[in-house]
Amino acid sequence: MLECMAIHMKEWGMLRAPSPAVHIPVQGVTGWGEVAESVGRGASALILGSSALAKEKEQVETTGDLAEFSRRLHAIGDETRAQLAERDVQDWDYAWQEVSAPRFAEAVAELPPSAREAGREFAEYYSRRAAVEALRDRELQQLGKARNHWQQRVDAAVQAGDAEQAERWLQSAAGVFVPQSELEEERSRVRSRACVAGWRASLAERPLQALADWAVASPESLPQEQSAKQKLQAEVELTRQTVRAQLGQELAQLAAQQQPYDDSVLEQAASAGIISREQLANAQSKAQELTTGELCCWQRRVDEVVDDEAARLDLQLDILTAPMLPQERAALLARLNAGAAVPLGDRQALSYTLWDYYSAGYFGCPGDEAALQRLAQLQQAGSAKLAEDGREAAFRWLEGEQGGKERWVCFTSFNN
Repeated sequence: MLECMAIHMKEWGMLRAPSPAVHIPVQGVTGWGEVAESVGRGASALILGSSALAKEKEQVETTGDLAEFSRRLHAIGDETRAQLAERDVQDWDYAWQEVSAPRFAEAVAELPPSAREAGREFAEYYSRRAAVEALRDRELQQLGKARNHWQQRVDAAVQAGDAEQAERWLQSAAGVFVPQSELEEERSRVRSRACVAGWRASLAERPLQALADWAVASPESLPQEQSAKQKLQAEVELTRQTVRAQLGQELAQLAAQQQPYDDSVLEQAASAGIISREQLANAQSKAQELTTGELCCWQRRVDEVVDDEAARLDLQLDILTAPMLPQERAALLARLNAGAAVPLGDRQALSYTLWDYYSAGYFGCPGDEAALQRLAQLQQAGSAKLAEDGREAAFRWLEGEQGGKERWVCFTSFNN
């Protein structure tokens, strides 16, 4: 044993042989408190329990060399830590002593002779403590890198919408990065995030198909977390509004060019809830000329539509999918666009008045072709008058058109 000690003393210069390697538990990063406490107790016994050492330490402090010596020890510890950080160390204590021992010995040798014994003891204590702290930080850094690498893999799978792959990565870290008690909750969260990411990608890349898929989606294909599901639902509705507006523009362009619609697009739009099944059937029906009564009803709907983007789009899609002649569709769309610049109250007031006159028999017997033709004529002229001259002028014009407003009396004969 004495021979072994002599060999170590010769190898390490003025420092004692390295203590057995400290075991650092990586999983959970626990146990450091006990290690530090043990080293601390040893240092306290070493420094405070020896009256001779206390006397020597007092001498060093008295001469003012201890402060500089302490700074030197800290610098050596930092340099050793930095040097070992670049190496693949298998035996930490051995490597630490190999790098730091000559430097610590040099620092002790620079002390006054009377303080060297205390300095040697203090340097040994500091070296042991610094080695433990450096190893702890090294393990924590490696653990942090491993955790970051794992988290990147989980996040990549989530962003790709691959819930199965994300769950496999999650399971691989059970008990290491994710406590077993939190695993099920984290699994649910990861699956919901991956599900949301998958739907978002589909909504961005194939919005019409994604909306059609959403309409028939099973509960299992939707996020399980209520907050994530609600947020995704809001995004789906926003996409639906955008797609409806785009479909309206595309159909309007085709109608203006008198080009046929793509049946597959219309069917997909119906599956996605962008248009109704009735609108789909109308769009696929043969175009026919509107009757005078149908024309009056369409013009009334256009004149009375509220100032709301969604309501105007609904009416626009109704017009675009109705089985009417191209020139009739074009006229109604132009009327709809022009009416957007006229105050809603003015449009509705004129329309209500015209229909009141018609229903009261001022244009002839309601339902007769002559009365409907008169109503359609006044609707068209009144709309232009209202847009050009305003409400008061339009109503004065209407009063002039009607004169004394003679009411027609309608007779119906019955065969007995």
